[in-house]
Amino acid sequence: MIVLVTGCRSGFGKLIAHGAARAGHTVYAGLRDLDTAAELLEGAPGGIVPLALDVTSDEQRQAAVTRILDEHGRIDALINNAGIAIGGFVEQFDEDEVRQVFDVNVFGAWALTKLCLPGMRARGDGLILNV
Repeated sequence: MIVLVTGCRSGFGKLIAHGAARAGHTVYAGLRDLDTAAELLEGAPGGIVPLALDVTSDEQRQAAVTRILDEHGRIDALINNAGIAIGGFVEQFDEDEVRQVFDVNVFGAWALTKLCLPGMRARGDGLILNV
């Protein structure tokens, strides 16, 4: 399978990328900052391709999907894992903080799904997971 996973710097994203690669899949591991790729690849099995992907960037989302489609002709699975959280009392948050959470957690996942889903529907096959 050709798998795109967002938010692979650490945590679940890194674990998902490593696990999918260990299972023999080709994993495009989305990283907001490619300077962290060495950390992702440390101890990783082969089959992980670090990919510049800030899910809030239209340009980076399109470039990531285009690259994968150019190289493989399909994306079999999209795992929307990128996410951020803010803690505290709601009256303490400013609007920019809340918008950033929604941009990453909701709109980023929606936009990537919108880019990947047409190919999956055309093939009658595909998997989208929202973490």
